[in-house]
Amino acid sequence: MACCGSRLAGMFVPCIAERTPLSPPGYLLQYTRKGGRPAQRRVCMQYGYRDQLILPENLPLAGQRVMITAPRQYASRLAERLVDAGARPVWVPSIVITSISRTSELEELDGALNSLDQFSHLAFTSSNGISAVMSRLAQIYGGTEGAVAALQRSGIRCCALGADGDALESRGVKCDIRPAEASTLGLVKELQTIGEAQGSNVLCPVPSVEGSLVEPPVVPRFLNALEEAGAHPVRVPAYVTREGSHPKASHVEIKLLQEGAIDAIAFTSTAEAQGLVQAMGGVELIQEAVERHGVLLAAHGPFTADGVSRVLELDVCCVSQDFSTFGGLVTALEEWLDPAVGLCKQTLAAACTDG
Repeated sequence: MACCGSRLAGMFVPCIAERTPLSPPGYLLQYTRKGGRPAQRRVCMQYGYRDQLILPENLPLAGQRVMITAPRQYASRLAERLVDAGARPVWVPSIVITSISRTSELEELDGALNSLDQFSHLAFTSSNGISAVMSRLAQIYGGTEGAVAALQRSGIRCCALGADGDALESRGVKCDIRPAEASTLGLVKELQTIGEAQGSNVLCPVPSVEGSLVEPPVVPRFLNALEEAGAHPVRVPAYVTREGSHPKASHVEIKLLQEGAIDAIAFTSTAEAQGLVQAMGGVELIQEAVERHGVLLAAHGPFTADGVSRVLELDVCCVSQDFSTFGGLVTALEEWLDPAVGLCKQTLAAACTDG
């Protein structure tokens, strides 16, 4: 596999970003270099927000069709960010996330939640885990207030990643630990840094992977890292992840991909790549679209990129460096797909296939 990122990223070296006298409000020009010549890149951001009155054609992802594969719980947030950047999202729900229903799994989860005082930390690795645990606690303790009170009485320290910490606190629960690096391994590093890893008992509510999906390496890697840091992780099923679509239901999106109407595919988890293979009727269709039409593959963080690459047997060129929110993924897409930079699908196709 050849990586288009390694060949193209070096062609564009950011030099300076400024607002010129001729720029509309909120329209920044970032000067870059391409082949030794300065070029302009649109940023369309000022003071941390995008100018809502900017012309649509001046947005960095203007007209770009980005296929998103996130489950319903995440897709709307990612789509909103993409629309704000001018893109036209095409949603394929590659995975579905639901409540657990197996009696054995419910008993395992309830047993842990009824024994919160046996744990020093509660490590949430996704907002779905937060929703699942808080919902179950509310059923056990008679409502949301009872759920929050149970956590407070136990003295357990709650951990969450990136924006998930806000989701936790919006439910009235203090996020005690939020690592600077919004990843599971970042959480382990944070626990080590603050001296709370060694000897800790960490409750880890994670997904139960069902159907044709295979559990991605992120959870086993997290549990192993905790053990290596001297902690005692306890894994419990909190919700279900399974494939979300099939070729018959995705025939319209399949046609768009085959005809070259999709500019990029954005993944927020490795499981989504597995689900997309099911939805498209096989990995070959995705591989052909990337190679023939220069479809850009994008991933939310390096671990997701690695997982997607393994599933699709393709390089993932566009990887968000800030994966605390979906804004980082959209920013990465802007850097690759903004026409003002000069990256086009033909260039991507040539770079990805030229060994």
